[in-house]
Amino acid sequence: MVNVALGAVQWAVAKALAPVADGVLGAWAASRNFGPNIEALRMELLLVQATLENAARKELGGPAMGMLFQKLRDSVHSAEDLLDELDYFRIYDDLHGRYDAADEHGKGCVHDLALNARHTAKAVGKSVKCCPWPRAKRQQGSRGDSSSAPDANQEVRGCMSKLGKYCFSSYPHTNLGGDDCDYTQETPKLEFNRVDFSQRTKDIVEKLQLMRNEVTKILQGCGPITVPNIAQSRPITKGRIDEPKLYGRDSVMNSIIHDITNGQYCDKGLTVLPVVGPGGMGKTTLVQHIYRNQQVENHFSVMIWVCVSLNFNLDKVLEQIKRCTLAIQREHECSTTEELIEQRLKSKRFLLVLDDIWRISNGDDWEKLLSTLDQSQEKGCIVLVTTRFQAIAHKVKTTVNSIELDGLESTDFRKLFLAFVFGDEQCGRDKHFLLETGDKIMEKLKGSPLAAKTVGRLLSKDHSLRHWKSVLKSKEWEKQIDDNEIMPALKLSYAFLPFHLQQCFSYSALFPEDYHLESHELISLWTGLDILVPSGQNQTFEDIGMSNLNELVIHGFFREEETDGNLLYVMHDLLHDLALTVASPDCLSLRLPNVGSLEIQPSTRHLSIITEDLGEYSVASGGKLKSELEEMKTTLKVEYLQTLMFFGKMDARFANLFGDFFGEANALRVLYLPGMMCPVESMLHNFSGLLHLRCLYLGTEESQLHLPLSISKFYHLRILNLESWDGSCDLPEDMSNLAKLYHFYTPGDDEYHSDIHNVGKLKLLEELKIFRVNKKSEGFEPKQLEPLTKLRELGIYNLEKINTKEEAAEAKLIEKDYLRRLTLDWDSERSSVEPVVEAVVLESLQPHGDLQVLCIRGHGGPSCPTWLGDEFAVEALQSLYLYGVSWEVFPSLGKAWDLREVRLEHIVRLEEFTIEKSFCMLIKLKLIGLGSFEKWVYPAEQEPYLGGDLLPPDSHMFPLLQVLIIRDCRNS
Repeated sequence: MVNVALGAVQWAVAKALAPVADGVLGAWAASRNFGPNIEALRMELLLVQATLENAARKELGGPAMGMLFQKLRDSVHSAEDLLDELDYFRIYDDLHGRYDAADEHGKGCVHDLALNARHTAKAVGKSVKCCPWPRAKRQQGSRGDSSSAPDANQEVRGCMSKLGKYCFSSYPHTNLGGDDCDYTQETPKLEFNRVDFSQRTKDIVEKLQLMRNEVTKILQGCGPITVPNIAQSRPITKGRIDEPKLYGRDSVMNSIIHDITNGQYCDKGLTVLPVVGPGGMGKTTLVQHIYRNQQVENHFSVMIWVCVSLNFNLDKVLEQIKRCTLAIQREHECSTTEELIEQRLKSKRFLLVLDDIWRISNGDDWEKLLSTLDQSQEKGCIVLVTTRFQAIAHKVKTTVNSIELDGLESTDFRKLFLAFVFGDEQCGRDKHFLLETGDKIMEKLKGSPLAAKTVGRLLSKDHSLRHWKSVLKSKEWEKQIDDNEIMPALKLSYAFLPFHLQQCFSYSALFPEDYHLESHELISLWTGLDILVPSGQNQTFEDIGMSNLNELVIHGFFREEETDGNLLYVMHDLLHDLALTVASPDCLSLRLPNVGSLEIQPSTRHLSIITEDLGEYSVASGGKLKSELEEMKTTLKVEYLQTLMFFGKMDARFANLFGDFFGEANALRVLYLPGMMCPVESMLHNFSGLLHLRCLYLGTEESQLHLPLSISKFYHLRILNLESWDGSCDLPEDMSNLAKLYHFYTPGDDEYHSDIHNVGKLKLLEELKIFRVNKKSEGFEPKQLEPLTKLRELGIYNLEKINTKEEAAEAKLIEKDYLRRLTLDWDSERSSVEPVVEAVVLESLQPHGDLQVLCIRGHGGPSCPTWLGDEFAVEALQSLYLYGVSWEVFPSLGKAWDLREVRLEHIVRLEEFTIEKSFCMLIKLKLIGLGSFEKWVYPAEQEPYLGGDLLPPDSHMFPLLQVLIIRDCRNS
């Protein structure tokens, strides 16, 4: 996996360089008399990047080279942390108008020397006394015992390491939580320490230089890259039957045999039928049994088996077909291989198997093959294709559906499993004591025939309970290396993925097995780890993340499940095991209380902890767990952690258990705490100092818990998820300091959005579901919406407080190119209605033409705006909701050709509903509480054929309509 290690360090370098890419950080550093240091680090990172680009063109060595890349990556991460911290200070200075360093350094050399001395004094003195952890280790021995006192510089460096390499003093802010779990929130008061940063930069540059030079020396002895390893890993399959008995596939096999010999494909031209499923599901075995079936052999006069493997190469496929067909007279006159095959198959009914297709790089090649094969004059010619990928199946099939293989049913899988273990489908009575453990093992294999073969062989070697329990506990099958075992087979699919998809898949291992994920949970994790990099201005993290997720679904790494109308994603258990395996140098998933049995690696930077199995534990078991955690900490470098995720309840005992453990976790990018029962500070004592945070998920069912006010200090934060937060929520007044925030997910009512003061500063925000006009005297004016050009969803409420069209126009809705969902709401309980003013205001709130969903509530004007009427300007509209409007003139929807849903509620003056031609796409129509509604109106050109108001029986004005609700419309 040396290539994966290479890709990982290349990605780390790209991340480290990001803060200095636009020159803003460099300019700030220069103002702090720190410019040369930053430039030296930037240049060294560029040299490392160039060295790695050279490495990518070389035939690299084995595990040792991978370990060398890991060491280099560690140094790169240190550079990334340092630059990220500097960028944090830059943002801090920008927000607080602090440019004292730049001013002071302009006062001359003598003053600079004094300033340097002052910074040095701060590094030695203030950093020591500001250490915020209550349980920090104290210096042993008396003050006068010089022999026991460490070197002063060493002590400072140690403390600075714990502080995340920045210096701050703390002050109490507010009490959080209840009596059981009291903790005082502290907010850092930051002070930039140039001396410390200068020394750290120098140390990092020296380490990078050393590692780069060593890698360069090794690369000089490496030759150019030849054939990718994956191409050498594919076994060549043949038409002979490898497994004499087929388990659990009889019905699908018989169905295919019937269809190709007597059924639906017999009288058709060339038919391509794909068999698709994950690795190890028995696709090739199924097709081998079909291929060697006597009925099939009798039906087809020519039978050809081609193992395609990694790349679909037309010339090679044609050559193999040529070798498998008999020569005919005068074929020497054919000028090409295609013509020769056409002549040989012209009067033949043939079955062609193309086994194990991974990629069709050139679509024209596939079409050329079909064109060659389609020259046969015989009906019922068949091409069977096996593939792991839905995209391939979709591309090649000429049938309505593919044959999709998943895991075997439990009964059939049990027979297959026992056959591999005992050589028979039955377990002898003297072996029954093994079956309980065997059943637990089978549950984990999820019906995979290849997994049954792999694990069955392991168990067959030793029929002792000790051995079987050892296999179950250690998941021994993950360590098998033969190409025909389950993990190598699955790893091959992983190795086939491009690097960015490998990352997305491997980091998904941090979620528990069988965890049903919403798309934004995965995308938030990927965003927080800087896996998703927009390639253009029009791309968002959401766009890239959904594209990657869809690719992983197509490649079979996730499957989609719909639950209560929501699309969820889940990973097969074996694939989850694969994700943990390939991610193991970086990721660790810890299921409590099973700590001691895990193999901990010092390179771990991403940790998830699952507490759902912890239950109640005694003082003794709690002590044992704490002891195991302390032992784990001797290997795990907590200060390197970038991800920390918890699944399950996090109560006081849990916080006490982990409070010391995570005392030095200062480099976190992702923090996921959905089950808090105590304040976050009770477990992460340095929470307010997590200046690297990109993604923060906080959830609780405890109503007395308060939201930490320090969240407004996380200037790098991109995603704040409070969907599961049922505690007290008073947002900090300075939430608008989070200038990099993209998503703010809130509980169902979305009112938290309405509390953001000066929201216009959040220029990257993509959803603002509730904005209440003039909620307070300042910071809630319509002009706050002008800078929010990235919004995808917006709700503007209390519009009755806007009195002029100029004030309404300040929102600049028409300039929001990405806005897809818009709600415009006038308070239905307002004391008075000014129809003229409200008409002018709505006219000035015209959205961009790409809007898809529009909801208007409580508008008191006399008619719809012109941009919904005669000058219809939202032609991309898919859903229109109108509630309690006072209009006499209603929208003209004849140009809304993509309209899928219309909902009209409690509209007093609506007397008729016009059925437009554009309603051909309408799926839902709801008319509720329309007191004056009397009739349907049809397009003018239909009127001569109408017989009154009734449609002719053969007309279909709503051909796709699925839901029609008409309620409380007494005149209809």
